[in-house]
Amino acid sequence: MNGFEIMLNAYQKAAAEGKISEEQAKKIGKVYGFLTTCDPDDFFILFDSTAFNEISLDYLRKAVKNLVNKGIIEEEQAAAVRNEYSFLLSEKTAKEITA
Repeated sequence: MNGFEIMLNAYQKAAAEGKISEEQAKKIGKVYGFLTTCDPDDFFILFDSTAFNEISLDYLRKAVKNLVNKGIIEEEQAAAVRNEYSFLLSEKTAKEITA
């Protein structure tokens, strides 16, 4: 049993106990059920599909904004990080980045 199967079972149990709705459990279960079938290369393909680019970019934007607000980095540095991240997303595959 992998982590996705554990999460799938946990959501199914939560629905059975009335902690979440059946509809919510079904929707979440569909995704976790799919993820249980994936091998490592499938995750690279998923990431490279660009399905997660905007979410990933939002995390990065929030991180650099927090660092600027804390005075840890300057806005020019934050812009350089954002630009490099965007460049890497467009020019490198997930497998290349993790190698």
